[in-house]
Amino acid sequence: MILLRPTIIYFIFLFLCFSAYTQPRVNPQQPEVNKPVFEGSIKCVQQSKVDTVYYTFYVKDKKVRVDEINNGIDNSLIFDLDKKTIVALSPQKKLYMNIPTTPYVDGENENFNIIKSNNSKIINGYKCYQWRVRNTEQNTEIAYWVAYDNFEFFEEFLKLWNKREKQFTFFLKIPDISGVFPMQQVERTLLRDERCRQEVVSVEKKEIKDDIFAIPKDFKNYDH
Repeated sequence: MILLRPTIIYFIFLFLCFSAYTQPRVNPQQPEVNKPVFEGSIKCVQQSKVDTVYYTFYVKDKKVRVDEINNGIDNSLIFDLDKKTIVALSPQKKLYMNIPTTPYVDGENENFNIIKSNNSKIINGYKCYQWRVRNTEQNTEIAYWVAYDNFEFFEEFLKLWNKREKQFTFFLKIPDISGVFPMQQVERTLLRDERCRQEVVSVEKKEIKDDIFAIPKDFKNYDH
């Protein structure tokens, strides 16, 4: 039987700790081999100083539906990421409308400071990492807490929707965002005054039926 002196044991302990610390940390956007893309629903709430909005994503393959919910479903948007089309639905009026789309064009990045930190916390069962995007000219910093679960739809969705809100445009400035989804995002001024906050309240992996992405037969075209 070999007995190790206390001093030797101490140095072995230090070596093991140092080796563990220097191992590369898990990057949230690192793809998992043979893992299917996300299918299911994502429920979110967005809060600002003036209102609170609840909405739900339904995702299947290359199709995304977003429902804005108040007392029931107020409005819906259906995105076909392959065909590059967007259809708006008004359940209350039973109308639908095709939304014109324009190609996404990335602007200059020179005014954006992007920090991908190793800060992490658990949100909805996901280990999320903090990514911060700052633009001094726009007096804005947005902190995103992102999770990876083959959310391949999200980058394509943002580019097809092509909205000019900062929460979207700032996120698209971040390199290597394929497969990630922000479980929480907080927009602040550079003086740290909070403007708005968006949080995911639940993520459910489940089979989504195809008919959720279809225009109901009793809906009329708003343009006719």
